[in-house]
Amino acid sequence: MNDIYRRIISITELRRNFGEITKELPFVESLILTKGGEPFAELKAVPGEKKKVMMGVAGAWKNTELDKDKLWEKVFERKSRRRSLVI
Repeated sequence: MNDIYRRIISITELRRNFGEITKELPFVESLILTKGGEPFAELKAVPGEKKKVMMGVAGAWKNTELDKDKLWEKVFERKSRRRSLVI
């Protein structure tokens, strides 16, 4: 797993900012908690919470410039096929 999706925080910071940190939790792979400057534990959201976030943004492109079928034609075209995929 790429470390860009992980955050390292101290247990003290978690205690002080629990509400803010837990709101952010579904958007990161995990949080590494430190105790005395050393990694102590890993905290991550359960898959159900991550799914709720994903479902909340589903359809976010509706009625925007990205909602145009013409824009997506190239995405569904495969170079190895003679015909485009039918949606």
